[in-house]
Amino acid sequence: MDYVEELKLAEKHVADAEREFLKGTDGIYEALLEKISTGSFASDAELARKKIQELDESRFIKWDRWDRKYTFSATMWKDTGYPTIDTTTFDPSNPDWYSERTGTSSFVKEMMTHRTIIAPTTNGERDGPSTPKGKPANKWLLDFVVLSSLRLSLKQHWERLVHDILVTRPVTHLDRVAERLGLTTQDVLDIARKIRDLDDRVIEYDVSDPSVNLTYHRRKPDPDIVPLVDLDE
Repeated sequence: MDYVEELKLAEKHVADAEREFLKGTDGIYEALLEKISTGSFASDAELARKKIQELDESRFIKWDRWDRKYTFSATMWKDTGYPTIDTTTFDPSNPDWYSERTGTSSFVKEMMTHRTIIAPTTNGERDGPSTPKGKPANKWLLDFVVLSSLRLSLKQHWERLVHDILVTRPVTHLDRVAERLGLTTQDVLDIARKIRDLDDRVIEYDVSDPSVNLTYHRRKPDPDIVPLVDLDE
């Protein structure tokens, strides 16, 4: 199994776990981490495990003094593999290429209505002591943190694959990158815009010279980078 196939398999494992999560199943993270930790992404599984060990429930569950209830704070998602979401409308905010490709916008919208939120305290009361790190009262948070950590890692791996192909040559046709990695040309175009150095150019469409459409122009190619996956020359 090559690296791209392994990356897609890891994504499938995460997507399967997300579906189980939406069914209301708790404790799915252990089986998921076991699957992820046996291949190229063992370090990502280890990072996810570290995050749940250090999980501070108070960062995710907030007291809504107007509604007199606890709510899930979506603002904490900005550094995860999921798009942020408006807690009133449940609409995702600014989903990126990865969210569009994997349907994670739909996942975070659905999860808002699939989980019951209780006070993040050891006795379940508002004035009770906070739960210790790694032992949330809302146990589903353990699964969510692992899922979000893995989604972020996998997104970064895709972006690294594209980055390393683009920076090693002066001109790269983005449709060739898309074909090699099994992504859409739009995915690669979005990634190219994101990872572009200031001196580089991403040409989506040039009416004066169609031959340069959908190309990445690297001012100073880096011969020291060896892509894990490269184009066939």
